[in-house]
Amino acid sequence: MKTLPLRLLFGFGALVSTARLAGAAEVLTNANLDPNQLRFGSVNIYSENDKYFSGTDQYYTNGAKISFLSTDLNSFTADPVPQPVQKLARTLGGLVPPGHDVKLGLAIGQNLYTPPNIHTTAPQPLDRPYAAWLYGSVAFEVYQPPRFFANGERAIDRLDTLEVTFGMVGPGALGKQAQNNVHHLIGVLPADGWPTQIHNEPGMNFAFERKYRFSTTDSRHGWGADFIPHAGFSLGNIFTFANAGFEIRGGWHLPADFGTNLIRPSGDSNSEVRPPFSVFLFGEVDGRAVARDITLDGNSFRSSARVTKNPLVGDMLAGFAIGTRHWQVNYTQAVRSREFTLQKKADNFGSISMTFYY
Repeated sequence: MKTLPLRLLFGFGALVSTARLAGAAEVLTNANLDPNQLRFGSVNIYSENDKYFSGTDQYYTNGAKISFLSTDLNSFTADPVPQPVQKLARTLGGLVPPGHDVKLGLAIGQNLYTPPNIHTTAPQPLDRPYAAWLYGSVAFEVYQPPRFFANGERAIDRLDTLEVTFGMVGPGALGKQAQNNVHHLIGVLPADGWPTQIHNEPGMNFAFERKYRFSTTDSRHGWGADFIPHAGFSLGNIFTFANAGFEIRGGWHLPADFGTNLIRPSGDSNSEVRPPFSVFLFGEVDGRAVARDITLDGNSFRSSARVTKNPLVGDMLAGFAIGTRHWQVNYTQAVRSREFTLQKKADNFGSISMTFYY
C-alpha cells in the first residue's frame, strides 16, 4: 500500500517534467509569457521534530513529508503538454466554474508518536501509545482570484482544498525502523517500546478546508501584512475533527499564497508569480474539536493501547520565512496543547520546510 503514493507522486511528476522539456523552447521564445510566472508547480519538503529548539523525544516526536503541487492546470490543456496530462487537466478543470485556478497536489509522509519514556519495553497504559502513520494523499485545490466590482471594491482571495489521504498505522507504518535508524545514525539509544504500538490498520481520511486572504495595499510590492483565516474538517478512521484558526504575517514582498503551515491536511499552497525576494514573520493559531484520533483512541476494531483524549486541542506557532522566485525556507516553532487527559505538559516541536518553485 505504501508504494501507491510513490507511484502517483513520481508518475505525475514525470509527466509534468516531460511537458516541461517538450515545451521549453516554446516557453522561452514566446514573448507574451511573463518570465517570472510559475510554469509547473512547487515541491515541498517538511521536517518536524521535538528536538528542534525543544530537546525532547515524546508525544508527536517526528513528522516528514514531501509533496508536489501543480500550478494552474488550465496551463496544461494545450500542446506541447502530453495528452495524459491534458486529459487530466481538462477533467479536473471541468469540475469548477470558469475563471478559477485549479491545482493538483500529491504527497507522501510519515508521523511518529511515542510516550516520554522510550527506554522501557513494558507497556505504559497511562501514557501515550507508540504509533506511526504512513500515508499518501491526493489534493484538489480551487483558487478564486480576486475581482473588482463595479463600485471599485475588491473581492477577497479564497482557496478551497479537498484532500483524500490513505495509508497505514501499526508496524506496517515502519515507525520503529524510521526512529531507531535515525537514533543509530546520531548516536542515540533506540526507543525500546515499539513492540507495544497500536496494531496494523489501513486508514482513509477526507479533509476539506477553506481559506481567505485579506491583504494590505502594498503587501505584494513592499512592506505589508496578510490576515488568513481558515476553517475545515477531516473525516475518517484515522482522524476526525473540525478545525478553525487564522494566520497573521507581515514583511517585505509577501508571496500571494495562503500562508505557512505545519504538516497537516490541505497545508500546501503556491502563487502564480513569485517575488524576486521576500522576508517575513508569521504567527498562527489553530483549534480542533476532535472526535477521533487513532494514535490516542487505539485501533478501530480490536483491542490495543489507548488513552482518554482531550476533545479540544489547539496549536500556537510562530516563525519566519525567506525566499526568492525559485525557493523559500520557513522555520516554525509550535506549541500544541495537551492531547490526552494524563499528559503532563504541552507538546513543543519545531518545523522546517523548504519549497522549490519551477
